[in-house]
Amino acid sequence: METLQKLKSQRFMLFSLVATGIAMLVAEIIGKETATVFTNWIFLPIPGILVVLSVFSVKRYGITGSHGKAWIFFAIFSAMWFIAEQIWAIMEMFYSQKPFPSIADLFYVVGYPAYFLFTILYLQPVKNAITKKMIITSLLIAIAILIPNLYMTFENNSDENGFAVAVGAFYPIADAIVLVPAILGVMLFLGGKVNFLWSLMLLGIICEVVADTGFQYFSLDNSYYTGHPVDILFLWSYILFSFGVYDHVNLFKTKQKSLSDKESLR
Repeated sequence: METLQKLKSQRFMLFSLVATGIAMLVAEIIGKETATVFTNWIFLPIPGILVVLSVFSVKRYGITGSHGKAWIFFAIFSAMWFIAEQIWAIMEMFYSQKPFPSIADLFYVVGYPAYFLFTILYLQPVKNAITKKMIITSLLIAIAILIPNLYMTFENNSDENGFAVAVGAFYPIADAIVLVPAILGVMLFLGGKVNFLWSLMLLGIICEVVADTGFQYFSLDNSYYTGHPVDILFLWSYILFSFGVYDHVNLFKTKQKSLSDKESLR
């Protein structure tokens, strides 16, 4: 029964990824203005669902222990990025202002350390299973992604000012930092040390890294607009995060039920 439920969840996740991707592409085909409006509106419910699931995880785990504290930071991360998305949409749709760089970036920036602390605290109980080889491998992968992204940022011919370029450069650096524990988590997942959550977290971070790379390239090239196809990857990262949290909440619920059943048999 549990396997069937997990399979249904994974199918629904795939459907959500495909459906949102197609919807954004259709809006893009209709026209740039339609794509912009549709994208701004869809970034209200999708990140909002992640916030709700994150708060629910905090409620499940409480505020004590490494996992409890980890989910508090994840809830902060999801809330910060949700606020950033709404500020972006409001500035663009209601005030016709350019949302990058803007106050929205402040909330994105705050979200990164919160996410990083989540990964560190969540992996703390299995830290003895993390080897030097795993750490070096994760660092090399992150650096290999970071270097070309930074080079592209600073070498891109753009009319943007130095502050905009500096803000743009922050994101690949932050992506590289949070990518390290995410890769470690997947290595541990493959070794049976952590759950399915981490594979979805890694996929979410990969989508975020690729999206940030595309965003900064097109922004510095003055060809980005809200609704650009690269935004599909941003949306997918939220969906993958959400299903990762949902899977973890269900795992916690299953463990609780199992413990309750054992108690009732005594």
